[in-house]
Amino acid sequence: MDRLLKIGFIKIGYWELQDDQLHYVMTESFTDGCNNLYAFVCDGEVKYIGKTTRLLKKRMYHYKRPGATQSTNIKNNANIRDALLQSMGVDILVLPDNGLMHYGQFHLNLAAGLEDSMIKIINPEWNGSTRITGGDNILSTKSIIDDESEILSDEVSEEMVILESKDYTFNMAPTYWKRGFFNVSVASSEEFSYDGDKLTIVNHDGSVILTAIINRTANRTKAPRIMGGTGLRNFFQENYKVDDVVSYRMLSMNTMQLY
Repeated sequence: MDRLLKIGFIKIGYWELQDDQLHYVMTESFTDGCNNLYAFVCDGEVKYIGKTTRLLKKRMYHYKRPGATQSTNIKNNANIRDALLQSMGVDILVLPDNGLMHYGQFHLNLAAGLEDSMIKIINPEWNGSTRITGGDNILSTKSIIDDESEILSDEVSEEMVILESKDYTFNMAPTYWKRGFFNVSVASSEEFSYDGDKLTIVNHDGSVILTAIINRTANRTKAPRIMGGTGLRNFFQENYKVDDVVSYRMLSMNTMQLY
């Protein structure tokens, strides 16, 4: 664990059993964090390393209540439970991404850049082991798979149900209508992925309108500005008037539906 602490990881929570049910306790200021590298540590030993572009509390929720097809979530749910039943502490550590690291104009994703290397060097037990190929240590397929890439239909559906209960609006400003971009409300900011990521915008009937870019550097609040260019400008001018109130909801952190 000392190696994690030396590069900036901090303890932000822990797992516990309550009435035989798995629960996580986290510092409130980190529950809404996105784009983080995190680790599960049992009595000082690093057992698992993962990354998430989603809200940290949502990622932990799926370890707490894994879907039927989510093998990584099911496995770690069992691992955490077994450790707690053996009276071992299971701490949650995180390496926050403050968004300040850039390569030129591009944001450097700290979590994505470090995860594979850390798993290869530390070789945490719950990530899976390495195998030897041609004299080199190569991570097994199970080790290098992004622990979110297995989010299949049941988890996606669950997340959509959660997000669909929240509708947001923005006013069609003249600059939006003329130039093909718009700012989303601060209240919905946490529902979006990180700076520079792609955002699919779909119509009310689910048909894809276009793919835009999330810009979190244009506004002082870091609330996303959605950059859609000519395609979005044309869509706005065909479907809205200046000063119209536009409703939207997030189907995932990279999919927005307009009404």
